[in-house]
Amino acid sequence: MPTRLVSPTTRKRRILKLTDRLLARFGKPKRTKRGNLLDSLVETLLSQSTTDHNRDMAFDSLKKTFTNWDEIADASQESLAQAIRSAGLGNQKAGRIRNFLRWLRADREQLCLEFLHHEPDDFAVQYLTQHKGIGTKTAYVTLMLASNRDLFPIDVHIHRIMIRLGIIAEKTTPEKSHSVLAPLIPKGRAHELHMNMLSFGRTICTARNPKCTTCDLRRMGSY
Repeated sequence: MPTRLVSPTTRKRRILKLTDRLLARFGKPKRTKRGNLLDSLVETLLSQSTTDHNRDMAFDSLKKTFTNWDEIADASQESLAQAIRSAGLGNQKAGRIRNFLRWLRADREQLCLEFLHHEPDDFAVQYLTQHKGIGTKTAYVTLMLASNRDLFPIDVHIHRIMIRLGIIAEKTTPEKSHSVLAPLIPKGRAHELHMNMLSFGRTICTARNPKCTTCDLRRMGSY
């Protein structure tokens, strides 16, 4: 059950405590070097509603089936869906990937997002999310991972945990949660907190049958 929603000051203090406790439990997650933004975006789109393993299989298949991004943009939706079938929701994901590539090529005259590395966070997020099918979470994950940005994406695990801790209201949508939580995240620790909350949500604070008896955060609502 979610705890009572607390004041902004208490929420900020609670998130800092959460960050420190998860660091003690899971350690400091490694950050990769700055990567290719378009690769990261497509991987993030493929990751929706599937496992990391299936996402990786689908991305590898995509790169082996097609020579380059232009070929993918010009491919039929059926052939693209077949290439990424291991990620599930093939037709839906194929449509989103192909539509984004065609939009990007029309807007930039090339299939490359590397220019976003040099733009401010707000511009980079707005540029990606202006395209239908790219939400705030997808943009944040892409930019956090490939551009090493201090952004905090909200997925289903994080959304669930934040509600249970009384940090966001139960009716707050995952999309709205990004603007609510952004000013509360400890500076420079967004990636660390995001990755450790994923681990916590997958192993302890699960959607069904959470392991509350082994959770060192269970009394956080009383602090």
